[in-house]
Amino acid sequence: MAHSRGRPVPDRAPFAHTGTAALAVALATALLLPAVAVPQQAGNSAETMVRAFYAYHLTHNIGFTPAAVRRRAQWLSPGLIARCRAYFARPARPDDVPPIDGDPFTDSQEYPGAFRVGPTTVAGDTARVRVTLIWAGRERRTVTVVLVPAGGAWRIDDVRYGPGPSLRALLSAKP
Repeated sequence: MAHSRGRPVPDRAPFAHTGTAALAVALATALLLPAVAVPQQAGNSAETMVRAFYAYHLTHNIGFTPAAVRRRAQWLSPGLIARCRAYFARPARPDDVPPIDGDPFTDSQEYPGAFRVGPTTVAGDTARVRVTLIWAGRERRTVTVVLVPAGGAWRIDDVRYGPGPSLRALLSAKP
């Protein structure tokens, strides 16, 4: 036995002779941690992605154009980008009002003055983040941003406008 400050110190830590007990504790900890930690981390990263997107989106031109979609591609899922490209590639008649007449990420034609990211829910490979958009005259509108994993991160795959159609539905609508 070694001594420390006049007290005997065992050469081995307690339970060192029972490597099985230490292994069981380590295994139980390893098995339990992912089940508890992953949903919270996934939800937080989805919220972070949405917050970063809207911070960029509301400080730049919100016009819905091919160039605007390209500039926002880092936040969008490959599926949503493909649908946007198909939407812009469709021939349009000049007299028709397009299915998307304004900004589909804010469901408006005017810039909101602020936004608030609300609760996030994660179910399987889909995250939903509520975003409240706020205009100067106290008008508020809430959209639900739907995200899916792509390229190692959450990406926006749809925007739902309450009881109305979603962004994906508008992209597929006939003029």
